[in-house]
Amino acid sequence: MTTPRLVQRVFRRRAGPVKDSRSWESEGYGRDLEGTYALKDERPAVTAIRLALAGVGLLALLTLGCSPPDPTPTVTFTALPTATPTPSQPATEAPPTEQPHRDPAAIMEAGLLAFGGDLSGIHAMGESGDPSYIPVLVEFLRFPWYLDADSLETIHSSLASLIGQETEGLSEPQQDWDWWVDWMGNHPEILPPQGFAGWKGLLFSALVDPETGAFLYDGVKARIRLEEIVWGGVKKDGIPDLTNPPAIPAEKASYLNPQDRVFGVSFNGQHRAYPHRILNPHEMANDVVGGVAFALAY
Repeated sequence: MTTPRLVQRVFRRRAGPVKDSRSWESEGYGRDLEGTYALKDERPAVTAIRLALAGVGLLALLTLGCSPPDPTPTVTFTALPTATPTPSQPATEAPPTEQPHRDPAAIMEAGLLAFGGDLSGIHAMGESGDPSYIPVLVEFLRFPWYLDADSLETIHSSLASLIGQETEGLSEPQQDWDWWVDWMGNHPEILPPQGFAGWKGLLFSALVDPETGAFLYDGVKARIRLEEIVWGGVKKDGIPDLTNPPAIPAEKASYLNPQDRVFGVSFNGQHRAYPHRILNPHEMANDVVGGVAFALAY
């Protein structure tokens, strides 16, 4: 799947600490089409400069007798694996729907432009009447800090339309990602469109990191629904495990208090304790005790 270069540029500019879009907007900032924040009264001037530069470039092309470049250049994300994972059955997706003018893959791809301010793809999903787009729209709600208020409102109205609440709209709880995760769990009959796995992999590659996105691609096999695969908050290997950590005798562990919790392990007459406050930021330890290799996770 390819996506316009604008989207990739918007994604790449989202570096640094995460700040909620409403916080920016409350401070008088607004977001332009490249996804950068600027004071709202400065954006018209920036837009005018860009339009002027675009006009000069077009005039030069016409004068030289050249045709203008493709206004929507594309870039292909290639960080997709070729190996097939071990799970036994292909991921479940809805059968193709008949949309002669815009197929689901094109609509989902257009939906990515919401991160650049183009909401045509989101509108198309809401107006399609096809509930298979609900899982697609819910994926956007997992990354609300990348979206401005207009984009979120359009996503909410599209979801409301697809569940028959276009008149009253969504309630406040229904605007949260958590609510929709529960909703989809209670509606297993709602399957995402064909191409959803590759699209979700592209989304994760751009918003999280390419190694995370590489887990999902069209044709991937999974034992669970693709909608149940969610971003856990860090990149791949973002939480380093403890591997063969050094150990000291218990009487020398002066840094521990009597009430501190530890995880105890015993194998073949050998014993080891892993303090909770040391293991907590790692969430897993890989070690060998009594000749037995094991993984401790909690």
